[in-house]
Amino acid sequence: MNAQSYDVIVLGGGTMGSAAAWALGQRGARTLVLEQFRHIHDRGSHGGKTRVIRHAYQEGADYVPLVRRADDLWLELEAETGETILHRTGGLDLAAPGYGDARRARDSAERHDLPFEWLTGREVNARWPAWRLPDDWEACYSPAGGFLVTEPALRGLATAARQLGVVIREEEPVRAWRADGAGVRVQTDQATYDADRLIVTAGAWARQMLADLALPLEVRRKVLWWWEVADPVPFAPERFPIFVSESGMGAVYGFPLFGEPGLKIAQHAGGEPVSPDRVDRTARPEETSEVTPFTRRFLRGVTERPLASAVCLYTMTPDADFVLDRHPAWPNVAIGAGFSGHGFKFAPAIGEHLAALALDAAVAPYPRFALSRFGGDGG
Repeated sequence: MNAQSYDVIVLGGGTMGSAAAWALGQRGARTLVLEQFRHIHDRGSHGGKTRVIRHAYQEGADYVPLVRRADDLWLELEAETGETILHRTGGLDLAAPGYGDARRARDSAERHDLPFEWLTGREVNARWPAWRLPDDWEACYSPAGGFLVTEPALRGLATAARQLGVVIREEEPVRAWRADGAGVRVQTDQATYDADRLIVTAGAWARQMLADLALPLEVRRKVLWWWEVADPVPFAPERFPIFVSESGMGAVYGFPLFGEPGLKIAQHAGGEPVSPDRVDRTARPEETSEVTPFTRRFLRGVTERPLASAVCLYTMTPDADFVLDRHPAWPNVAIGAGFSGHGFKFAPAIGEHLAALALDAAVAPYPRFALSRFGGDGG
């Protein structure tokens, strides 16, 4: 049987693969997306219903143009598909004394002229009564922050891509791929596909799909919790901004009440290293200790009763920055990997960049996300 032929094949149709598909469709590329599960699933990194979007980026000011572009594209996707994806609640970067994340967020805001307010713990408590922070905590409040709803986001990306002619094949895992000077060939159990170019966005399976590079990626199991609250009013989206925090209790983050009766809170730090093919999908009772010390101490009216939980995956690089680059041996292969638990908000901008890397040899990778920082071919 002859191989089916495309301009670009996207290996992995999760968050970044869907975003790349939309961008490729906009550029008129004949595109095939191969996804091993259903398009929206709970086996990888986009589970948990919602994701934070924040612009005063504590991880580095050079992320700010990328998130600004992503914000514009999320709004464009909403207008194109009719899906409501982005909810602006404002966002708080919180830091206990001796911790610098709030100041790094402020630095990003100042360098890019973003609106923000610099607050004490006492001022946070006065404005948002659900909080009871110590007076000496620091906070950077960003009015543009909020959250993204994952299923409408992914559904919108796929809908927009399909309307542009992109083919998305679900439940068709890739068994092998190879590249040469003439293009790429991808094999599944169902068919063989040829293309001029390949984009690898395999999520937690990126290390296996790029075995020749020995990428320094570690997959971590992460638990998300929804907690009962005594009174939902102080935690409504118009009264409770999304938050990320840094203290001796780790890096706890959370959302207002939305779509569930409980308050979604989770621990960004740590995580149990796992194989993506062997993940315990059940939250264990003892794992509540990742967040309960924080809720007891700093939030009013959050009970000790979890109402729901979910397990998702972080695919971590050593420096927690992304991998966005071309394959060192095959420049017609672009790579998006290692999003380290903070990539979702950037998805449409990352998809746009991956499409450009695949289609335009003149486009340079962002230096911060280059493979060369790991030494050798990436390992």
